[in-house]
Amino acid sequence: MERIRVTRKLNRIKDPKQKLRNFNNLCEAYKIALEGGWNPLDEHANARLRKELIGIDLNEALLLFESYHKAKGTRPKSISTYRSTVNSFIKYHGGNKKVNTITDFEITDFLNFKEREEKWAGVTYNNCRIGLNNFFRYLKVNKYISENPVTDCETRKKMPTQSHQVFTERDFKVIMDWLDKNDKYCQLFVRMIYYTCIRPKELRFLQLKYIDLEDNTITIPGVVSKNKKSIPVNIDVSLRAELDKLQIEKFDKEYFLLGSADTFISHKMCAENYAYNRFKKCLEATGLLDKNYTLYSFKHLSNVRKFRAGWTLAEICSANRHGSLSETETYLKELLKFVRSDKAIPAI
Repeated sequence: MERIRVTRKLNRIKDPKQKLRNFNNLCEAYKIALEGGWNPLDEHANARLRKELIGIDLNEALLLFESYHKAKGTRPKSISTYRSTVNSFIKYHGGNKKVNTITDFEITDFLNFKEREEKWAGVTYNNCRIGLNNFFRYLKVNKYISENPVTDCETRKKMPTQSHQVFTERDFKVIMDWLDKNDKYCQLFVRMIYYTCIRPKELRFLQLKYIDLEDNTITIPGVVSKNKKSIPVNIDVSLRAELDKLQIEKFDKEYFLLGSADTFISHKMCAENYAYNRFKKCLEATGLLDKNYTLYSFKHLSNVRKFRAGWTLAEICSANRHGSLSETETYLKELLKFVRSDKAIPAI
């Protein structure tokens, strides 16, 4: 510990009275700062103190939150969802409101208003709460607030989702027959999902350089893969026959496998909802639009059929490139619908 002499260059003042007056003011300023918690030996503590005393408003906080997620490598779609949630909260309470003045009352008031006025379902309410919780948790970790106001806010009971339903065998045949006659591009797209369990977004980004016909594998690069891991997927014999027809070896390795409905392989990537919109036309034409089928339904059906064919949970986990068995177990809700046993019940 050493004594610190702070002059702020006031010694240069020539007039003794003015010098004394300025030094008295300086002493008073330091006294107030010290009593308020300022520490001349700890800049980190001072930075935290400034955040608490001055604070930032919601508009500033959102910019910092977005910058954090961009630097972290969060998916653009997730950032967009966070932005939409926080912007809705800002619109309700005002962007100039200081984040350190927000309590659980402001959170609950906002959620209840949206639930009442926009007829939110439980899942929408909970998703918005999760988005706000992530936002205010970031502010707490970075010392802009002392407590997360969302922590104690109530949740809503989630109703089971009906999306990504598994096809019935009849509906699957109707869909594939229609695609075979009317949309060869979409047919190959969904076959790729069925045989590889590669996600629709990952298929959009799939370039020829990631397809190894000699090793008979497809590798989704970590920058595209949902779990950020580059894991190879085996090419099934049925799918290999489809790929051989495209004569991949004749094209530039940077081309995209499913970039165009006309040529399939293209130097440009297809639009985000391109394949789904074509699949939606199929559902409309076959009268199956109201059954909650999506492109993911092909992946679900593939897993159901694997399970019924005797695949173990570990094998299904590997085929889906899941990070853990618990992730694969989310499919069990659908798989259990297809479990039938003709085994005899042990006698009493």
